[in-house]
Amino acid sequence: MIRITLLTLLIAYLSAYAWKDWFRAACWLVLLMAVIEHPDMPKSVAGIPGLNHWNFLFLNTVLSWQINRKKEKITWEMPKFINTLLFIYAAFICISVIRYFSDHSGMTELFESMGRGAPSNITAFNEYLINCFKWVLPGMMIFDGCRNRKQYNFAVGALVLMFIFLALQVIRAMKLGSLTLGGDALQHKALKIISDSVGFHRVNISMLMSGAFWAVFCLKELVNTKHYWLFILPSCLAIFIAMALTGGRTGYGTWGIIGVIFCLFKWRKYILLVPLIYILVLAFAPSAVERLSFGFSSEESTELQQSNTHQEIEFEGEEVDLYSVTSGRNLAWPPVWQSIMEAPFFGYGREAMINIGLTLKIKQEYGDWESFPHPHNAYLQWMQDNGFVGAIPVFLLYIIFLKYAWSLFRDNSEKIYVVTGGISLALLTAFLIGSIGSQTFYPREGAVGMWVGISLLLRVHIERNKKKLGKSSLLIDR
Repeated sequence: MIRITLLTLLIAYLSAYAWKDWFRAACWLVLLMAVIEHPDMPKSVAGIPGLNHWNFLFLNTVLSWQINRKKEKITWEMPKFINTLLFIYAAFICISVIRYFSDHSGMTELFESMGRGAPSNITAFNEYLINCFKWVLPGMMIFDGCRNRKQYNFAVGALVLMFIFLALQVIRAMKLGSLTLGGDALQHKALKIISDSVGFHRVNISMLMSGAFWAVFCLKELVNTKHYWLFILPSCLAIFIAMALTGGRTGYGTWGIIGVIFCLFKWRKYILLVPLIYILVLAFAPSAVERLSFGFSSEESTELQQSNTHQEIEFEGEEVDLYSVTSGRNLAWPPVWQSIMEAPFFGYGREAMINIGLTLKIKQEYGDWESFPHPHNAYLQWMQDNGFVGAIPVFLLYIIFLKYAWSLFRDNSEKIYVVTGGISLALLTAFLIGSIGSQTFYPREGAVGMWVGISLLLRVHIERNKKKLGKSSLLIDR
């Protein structure tokens, strides 16, 4: 009760302060994402759906942004091509929802088979449409308002603290002793405890932490040696431990891939630490190593031959169980791809996996425990819902973001370029790799940090172009 009272007082203060400084209020929205899904966080006030603390601050911040940016004579400086692609992105989200409302009989049929009621139209409207834009807007406000180094530092600080607070919550909930559990035991414990105690799914936390580690590490370019040892390294260690505690194999692999890229192209001396890191992980977190190799050992493959759902391939003399390696996703991906080929141009609309009957078919064939409400692949999901016509501009947008991030990351003329490029590159890469086995291109809670990274990327990219043209930049010139 005391925590809720203090939170209420904080939100009341920030909501009033938002009318004085909407930019900092937007940064606070990002920081509060660390607790928005916590079980103690009120989901509604006075029984009104959607009326909660975060949304109340969000509403005040957005209104202040729209009213005061005109008074402050702030111009929208987003590049026209990016503006166009973002508009197309938003349009396909809206169109997919309209198509869902025109026919969602498959959703009703699936929920009836489970003895439950399908989501109401109001719930679907809020979740599939309103929330998609809500999770992107803090980043857009930060892009619009970040015009000097002080504002930049505040935004980066809020983003980093959000990741650190999430990591500390995971460690507190899971306990360090969980790292000594077997890989399968760690996975099952994380699945229940992280969702119940932190609010985010363990797979989402794993993806977030894999990118957050390198995003925080990039800050070493901006701080002195003292702060590097007292803040950067302890923060990275906490995030790494939290990632290990999730039992997320994709997160482990993503962390390694990003690390290889960063070390090969920027900080090669850290490659020498790879053997030491492996030894330390093997000694203190054997469960993480076991989870990463799950499905690749011949002994496991023999045990998993009990079901005809398991498909094995030969890999360097070892039998690899595809079912275990993909966590059953190999059952869904082939029929999903076939459905995409049957409607390649515009897809089927939002929640296509359910509405065309694929989820019910897989559920009936493999049992209740193996239900697929979505393809567990963001690329396939977006193409199934919106077709190749909807996929091309959206995938192109993310490719451009990667290009901008890589360009800044490799530009050593200013440290802010390296840091901003590194942060956005780490978060984007983590999301895009994680999208192979989960995630979604429909923005949700876990994507807020990435969109803030994108907003800072676009702002610094624009400011760098100004400087090349000989114009002054309060963000870069100090």
